[in-house]
Amino acid sequence: MRTKTLLLTAAAMAAGLATSIAQSNVYSANVVGYVNASSTAAQYTLLSLPLDTGSNNLTGLFPNLGNGSQVLIWNGASYQVASKTFGNWNTNLNLTPGEGFFVKPNATTTNTFAGSVAVPVGGSVTNSFAAGVYALVGSPIPYSDNLTGTNLNLQLANGSQVLIWNSTSQSYQVASKTFGNWNTNLNIIPAEGFFVKSSSATNWVQTFNLQ
Repeated sequence: MRTKTLLLTAAAMAAGLATSIAQSNVYSANVVGYVNASSTAAQYTLLSLPLDTGSNNLTGLFPNLGNGSQVLIWNGASYQVASKTFGNWNTNLNLTPGEGFFVKPNATTTNTFAGSVAVPVGGSVTNSFAAGVYALVGSPIPYSDNLTGTNLNLQLANGSQVLIWNSTSQSYQVASKTFGNWNTNLNIIPAEGFFVKSSSATNWVQTFNLQ
């Protein structure tokens, strides 16, 4: 999967935010932009919804996917599969920012997710992980970061695992945490989904800071 990210108003927002605060006591603002994510025909790609598009169902998110395409979401134990036939999805699944899913397109395509960051500037978002359960997630803030980075802020206990999907080999790459360190410090990019298996119940907290 290759992605290209552009937060359209990020630079302007960063420059203007201090002035806005000083003049009108506005302490947060939404940032809008887009993320492009490419998928190969008849291959599974593991994505996540990086932005709130305002129409977060399959019809709104994937207008260019053709008949024969599939989307799979994970409920913690099994997959729910939506298939497109005769121009319509048999189940028009709804997704939330930060939710991971597999997509299997009928043809190689680049999908554009356009919308706003689900968290206001300076705000935080929390996802809860149960112990020993695979959760399919993505960053609800379109950061590019590694497992030890402060933007991703994925603080998990020893014995935890993170799995990313290699679209070329159609297989997982697994990172395990022992003695306070990851055996491989995987990089996560915007719109990339990944599995987390936390060894203990924990909250994953991220804060949206313009840098």
